[in-house]
Amino acid sequence: MRLRAISANPASVEADVLAVPIYRDETDLPGELGELDAASGGAIRRAIDWGEFNVLEHPAALVDGGTLAAGRLLLLNGGTRGRPAWRAGRLAAVTTRRLNGRGARSVAIWLRDGEAHDAWVATAVGAMAGTYRSTSVYGRVRDTDAMKRSVPEVLVIGAEQEALDEGAIIGEGVAFGRDLANRSANDLSPERMAEVARELAADGCTVEVLEPADMERLGMGMLLGVGQGAAHPPRLIAVKLPGWESGGDRRLAIVGKGVCFDSGGLSLKPADGMGDMKHDKSGAAAVIAAARTLARLAPDTPLMAVAPMVENMPGGNAQRPGDVVRAMNGMTVEVTNTDAEGRLILGDAMTWAERNGATHMVDVATLTGAAAVAFGDQVSAYFARPREWGEAVGTAAEGAGEWFWEMPLVSEYRSAYDSPHADIVNSGTRDGSLIKAAVFLGEFVTVPWVHMDIAGTAYLTSDKPYGPKGATGAAVATLVRLARDFAAG
Repeated sequence: MRLRAISANPASVEADVLAVPIYRDETDLPGELGELDAASGGAIRRAIDWGEFNVLEHPAALVDGGTLAAGRLLLLNGGTRGRPAWRAGRLAAVTTRRLNGRGARSVAIWLRDGEAHDAWVATAVGAMAGTYRSTSVYGRVRDTDAMKRSVPEVLVIGAEQEALDEGAIIGEGVAFGRDLANRSANDLSPERMAEVARELAADGCTVEVLEPADMERLGMGMLLGVGQGAAHPPRLIAVKLPGWESGGDRRLAIVGKGVCFDSGGLSLKPADGMGDMKHDKSGAAAVIAAARTLARLAPDTPLMAVAPMVENMPGGNAQRPGDVVRAMNGMTVEVTNTDAEGRLILGDAMTWAERNGATHMVDVATLTGAAAVAFGDQVSAYFARPREWGEAVGTAAEGAGEWFWEMPLVSEYRSAYDSPHADIVNSGTRDGSLIKAAVFLGEFVTVPWVHMDIAGTAYLTSDKPYGPKGATGAAVATLVRLARDFAAG
């Protein structure tokens, strides 16, 4: 895709399609929107009056452009104003996705709100995201050339070309992360993910892979325990950017949950929806994709991506409810629920990252179903200690065009993890489980730390106007922005 910034009157832009958002308070077509309608010979008003577009019901409508230079108008539901980068990315994704499989060779996007640099970057990321197809990972015979067709040129009215170029690199990284998360469990095992990570050496990264013998020597009993029932043994992957060694007293580790398939282990999940558990590696996919993107965009960033990779399976040697394991930090953990496995592998991975020089930490995980229940598929939760570090993460997410919301890290809930046999159990009571999961993780990190729960946002369970069913690439853009902000001090 070619992304090009232009400065032009929207009415005179020569493109196959002109995309224009209409906000909920604009049904009377005020100001510049009214001028565009007049220039079109009333095409926008006719579409609204005929019910082809209703800002309360329709995400978008492709209508005749009337007397405009553009042949067609794509009217977008802008919703309510606010969160400019998030909204810019979403509108751009809806635009290019709506044109998939059609004959448009070019589309001009007029966002109309005087966007700043962050919004233009997000526009580029969103435009690329809208062309993503989950079928691209494996392909389908029944996909015709027309079905695969995407708009090849996106013109962004009023944008900065530098911002669009930056967004294109990030957009490519998001797509890479989506591909990793969408790959099936029989295709992407822990060993294969390690092979993927090793390919990042071509981008100047240093890649280290720990195998089970290494983990046993280091005392990673939590990580090893989760993977012991699977045919594919676990791995711990560490990808260091060139800037890691020169980071001095400021080094950022991003740690992603990498469960290539989560059956729940002996605490077996219900069959319904279990096929989506290939996406339980979305956190690992996000941190590896972010590292790859930063290696191309800002290689001097003092960053390390860490991905503990396992399969959680109910094999003959599987971990049992009631087993007690010893974590790398020395704590003993009673496993009361083998389906609370993500926090176990993250705990050992974060201890390892800290001992290997991380001064600041962010973990990313599809950790709890409670996150999806509480926030749905639009918003991700995060927890911070201290809150100042959380504010930095929240600012990065806002600038990157992702929607994160801070939740309280309630230390008083620690008692829910008391064990009569060990230092801690791995699964507390159900009430407040979103928060309690973060409290558990806090036992295994001492540096400034943020936990991101992307269980609701990492993948879509059905097609949406802005994306297909499958992985979304959640958190990749935020991690890239955070790392760059962190490097800037």
